[in-house]
Amino acid sequence: MRLIVFVAVLCSLSGAVQAQTYADSRGFYGQFSIPIGWNNMARTSQIGTSDGTMIGFSFTAGYRFNAWVGADVEVMWLGAGDVVEGNAVTGTASILSVGAAAKFYPFVLTSRSMPTWIQPYLTFGVGSGIAEQVPVGSDDFGSSLSETVFLFRLGAGMEVMISKHWGTFMDLNYYASNSRTVEGIGMMRLGLMCHF
Repeated sequence: MRLIVFVAVLCSLSGAVQAQTYADSRGFYGQFSIPIGWNNMARTSQIGTSDGTMIGFSFTAGYRFNAWVGADVEVMWLGAGDVVEGNAVTGTASILSVGAAAKFYPFVLTSRSMPTWIQPYLTFGVGSGIAEQVPVGSDDFGSSLSETVFLFRLGAGMEVMISKHWGTFMDLNYYASNSRTVEGIGMMRLGLMCHF
């Protein structure tokens, strides 16, 4: 009996909650995500070549100008990458970056063919950050090797609005870099968003 009541309450709430659509998408938004990255660090640094899967977190603040276009600023940290030299792990790799991106929602005109609370997008951006490699067992201040990197971001994703203010998103991105040790990072982000 309790299960039936619970399902009935959920159904009534879901019917009462109006999900955000393209028509009311204008305004500020914030996002939090857990990015998972696969780096492409082919060239060796002073302590080896970075390799493997990296994981971290990102915070994004943005503004949706209309149904078609938005822009945001992202702060991201990725860590837990291995530095490999001679088939041995000699350190850990991480990257901290700040970037700005433009978002385009190309399916506004076809929104009659799909639910308007599902909003696919393309994103293009640039940023800068610090890539760092820390040798295993090192705890001395200043012992890490770091360099400033310039990043170019290209990606595609989808926002799924659960209500007028809350939703989830998933996207796939590639961050190209001018670094000698971080040539590029392929990344998947999963997260939550709030539309103000």
